[in-house]
Amino acid sequence: MTEYNEKYIEEINYLEKTTDLLKYKLEMETEKLAEQKLDLIASRKEMWENTTHSSSDFDKLSDLNQYLSALNSQTFSYTELEKRIAKYEKMVDSPYFARIDFTEDGYDDTEKIYIGLFNLMDEDTHEIAVYDWRAPISSVYYSSELGPVKYKAPSGIIKGAVSLKRQFKITKGELEYFFDSNVNIVDEMLMEALSKNMTSKMKTIVETIQKQQDMIIRDLDNDLLIVQGVAGSGKSSVALHRIAFLLYQGLNLKLIANNIVIISPNTLFSKYISSVLPELGEDNINEYTFENIFVKLFDNKLSVKTKSENFERIICSETEEKRDFLRACDEFKGSEVFLKIIDRFIMYFERKLIPFEDVYFDGKIVETRQLLKDFMLSGKLSMPAAKKLKIIESRLMDKIRDGRHDRRSKIEEAVNRSKLHEFETKAFSRVLAAKETSMLLTRIKKFTEFDSYDLYKQLFSSRELFKKLAKGLVLPDNIDEIIDFTNESVTDPYNIPYADGIAMMYLKVRAEGADSLSGIKQVIVDEAQDYYPMHYHLLKNLFKDARFTVVGDINQSVDRKNDLSFYDHIVSIFNFERSNKIFLNKSYRSSYEISKFSEKFLYGGMSTEYFRRNEEEPEIIYKQNVEDLEDEMIRNIQEYKSQGFNSIAVICKNRKEASDLFFRLKSKIDVKLIDYLGEQNIGGVIIVPVYLAKGLEFDAVLIYKTDSKNYSTEYDKRLLYVACTRALHRLSLYHTGKPSKFLK
Repeated sequence: MTEYNEKYIEEINYLEKTTDLLKYKLEMETEKLAEQKLDLIASRKEMWENTTHSSSDFDKLSDLNQYLSALNSQTFSYTELEKRIAKYEKMVDSPYFARIDFTEDGYDDTEKIYIGLFNLMDEDTHEIAVYDWRAPISSVYYSSELGPVKYKAPSGIIKGAVSLKRQFKITKGELEYFFDSNVNIVDEMLMEALSKNMTSKMKTIVETIQKQQDMIIRDLDNDLLIVQGVAGSGKSSVALHRIAFLLYQGLNLKLIANNIVIISPNTLFSKYISSVLPELGEDNINEYTFENIFVKLFDNKLSVKTKSENFERIICSETEEKRDFLRACDEFKGSEVFLKIIDRFIMYFERKLIPFEDVYFDGKIVETRQLLKDFMLSGKLSMPAAKKLKIIESRLMDKIRDGRHDRRSKIEEAVNRSKLHEFETKAFSRVLAAKETSMLLTRIKKFTEFDSYDLYKQLFSSRELFKKLAKGLVLPDNIDEIIDFTNESVTDPYNIPYADGIAMMYLKVRAEGADSLSGIKQVIVDEAQDYYPMHYHLLKNLFKDARFTVVGDINQSVDRKNDLSFYDHIVSIFNFERSNKIFLNKSYRSSYEISKFSEKFLYGGMSTEYFRRNEEEPEIIYKQNVEDLEDEMIRNIQEYKSQGFNSIAVICKNRKEASDLFFRLKSKIDVKLIDYLGEQNIGGVIIVPVYLAKGLEFDAVLIYKTDSKNYSTEYDKRLLYVACTRALHRLSLYHTGKPSKFLK
């Protein structure tokens, strides 16, 4: 018998043993689940029969609370058991994907460590049959080669040696093959994973995590972790696996799913990544866009345009001059300069704009206007301005309440003297007293109520005040035009421009605080390059107790120029004690040919390494007219589908172009229009604006109208880079007339 055959039999035996253990656990846990379900139903029935159904029956409310406490415990146990069963069911198909043989320093025994999606323990022997990929020992598989190794465990640094690294391909419980390697992921395994066709959801990458990606996932030392990753480097996927790792460390970090939030670029991307954490056995976390946060902060009383709508507005503007102005507007409103103006304006508001007045009650002065102002500015209250005003209001009302009894007595005397309400003196006096207090409260609220929207409009209402607040700061040359444009733009509270919405949120959080978003300990920011300093200052003030993981790619900045200094700026904004920048310069998504083709749209300054997966060269296709062009696109789509490609994207420059194309093609081919207002399922053949395709990937990509008119500016060049790098296996670009100069 050959050495390979001996190893093969050994691995077959271990797989059978592991599968038997899984099936046994599944059977036992399923029986237990059925029993718990019956117990839970019985407990709920008992609670219904033996407790009150009315909140006014106070004697039995304590009994109800006892039942509820026990029921909550039972429900939690039942839910955890359901999750455990779901994990075992996933493991039956492929219990593990790797093995390392590890000998700890000072010990002779060599442990065979099998690594899979989740932990699996034999309760009889207390041996771990499969280690979770997030377990400390599993890090050795991803980060080390054969020979001496060390890893960080809860008890400290463990040293030892790895004598074997083995990878498995197990499908439907059957061992297809295995091979031994020195590095963590050999090209064959990675090649197979990358060659697969796409689905409509992002996939997990636990089997193919690279060494540098693993460093990001397992980082627990830094308060701010910045990841610059080229297109296709797996940065978004790594961020999600990092969340799964943090949740695995939950007890040590005192972390649960509700303590983590991811800032997504749009709802389409949120849907695309929604299956990753459940596949990794974790609950999905809260996913916010900045627009979601706006709605939450302003309690649905205002409405803001989305970033996608903002981008559409820019690229669909009639002239380049108008596009440049709108970009300049956004850049100014996202800048540190405007942020300082807002901070100064809040201080100015506290000193000059609050309409304090003397407060009288029952003919006596309760507080003078000057004393109220002095209290506001005294520095005794270290809190946002709006909270100070609420404290002033509360103290005034307390003083007024103290004198209400005497005041009511005087009102009763006056009512008695009038003899108009002699049979209802007390009742009428109470009404008069309440009305008087209400009127006084209305007057007080004129200077204690705070409205961020009105204050933001007030900032732009006086050009003289705006420039006074900006003294010593460098303003854009066209600041007068920006001020006038803003005055016109923010008049409708249900149609606030995106950049103004971000600045308005910053003003609100600085002036009012953001208690509704407290309790967050980890924030993941995706597509980091799309945000301005204002966004990051806002996040810093929203999530004051959180650590941050920020991932992006400066090459995919589509609305402004960016370089690596952008990340240094983020570091200075957060100003954490411990921060780190990691660069992922190797792209895995696209074929080598597509990757090299996409390089022509880069600006340089950062080298990119491509995984060598060879497929067909991208095509640039010319037709004399639009009808012929679209017929050719349909033929190519049919061909891509016949080749087994599941996800095919026709990428347009903007929403209008995508919508027009959709209505022309929908009668000829099964196709969906993806935009920020409607369809969000990216499976099958879709038509999508390029800015919504960011972060997504497709088997085949067709880029529409790549002519010299449609793609002519440096901003358009970035759009072409984003569009091309969405493709895994096939890329084709279509034009009539003269091709874009960037295609030469």
